[in-house]
Amino acid sequence: MFTALVPFVVILFIAMAAASLLAGRGAAPPDSDEADERLATADDILAARAEFDRMMVRKGLVTSRQLELIRYGTRSPAVVTGMRATGQTLEDYREVELDVMVRKPEGGQFPARQTALVPISALAKVAPGSVVDTYYRAGDETAVAVCVAPE
Repeated sequence: MFTALVPFVVILFIAMAAASLLAGRGAAPPDSDEADERLATADDILAARAEFDRMMVRKGLVTSRQLELIRYGTRSPAVVTGMRATGQTLEDYREVELDVMVRKPEGGQFPARQTALVPISALAKVAPGSVVDTYYRAGDETAVAVCVAPE
């Protein structure tokens, strides 16, 4: 089960985490200069991303395998060839089974089936004929992660 909201939400979460780190320092005096400001470091962003990833897995919005594909797999567009609602829901998401035809960057294509949690607001994005982002491991076409951003 997976949704495409991960890339969008990761950026949003990182920005919110950085803002909360800066807000935790209290209000700066009116006469302070920019040297007093704290910038988020790469380590801060990696820690925020790791926490976000754990939250997505804990909530059941993505599996650890799908997360691995998204982080380290090959991103490629896919055309939705079939979509079936399973009837399962989680928060504002609906579970659907998608049949997709994934286009390989080096040429060629392959069919795949993925069960994904899709935001209710983005269900139209997975209608047959739609193009969605997928992630897979080069040389292993047995598993894909389908990404659909919310509306």
